[in-house]
Amino acid sequence: MYRYQTRVYLHDTDATGVIYFSQQLNLAMQAFENFLRQGPFSLKEILASSYLMPIVHAEADYLSPLTVDDEVDIALYLHKMGTSSFTISYDFFHRTSSTLAGTAKITHVLTLKETKKSTPIPEELRGILTQLLPLEEGSIRE
Repeated sequence: MYRYQTRVYLHDTDATGVIYFSQQLNLAMQAFENFLRQGPFSLKEILASSYLMPIVHAEADYLSPLTVDDEVDIALYLHKMGTSSFTISYDFFHRTSSTLAGTAKITHVLTLKETKKSTPIPEELRGILTQLLPLEEGSIRE
């Protein structure tokens, strides 16, 4: 598991002052990039390698409004890892109340840059992703 802290800015919201639906996914990707930045295999290194990690599926649920200047804790969990794809789950919490504000799941598939065909997840990246296993459960969250 990994935790990322951020806040909701005006540009993240719609005319009602509530987070715009796509911004929740944007914040999830921000959290994932920061997780990768903490380890030996940064997003910059991934982009410079021979493969890519395009998103093939994304979903989000909105459970409690996030508004301008709300402080947000985002918890990342490895939900599922296959041969060439992985899914990260994200839980969004209001930092002040610990109320669950939303959830998201984003699935990536590794592809070779040249062919755009899927390729197995390298062991180095596989090891990094397993750091997102929930600490208290010791297994992939369903």
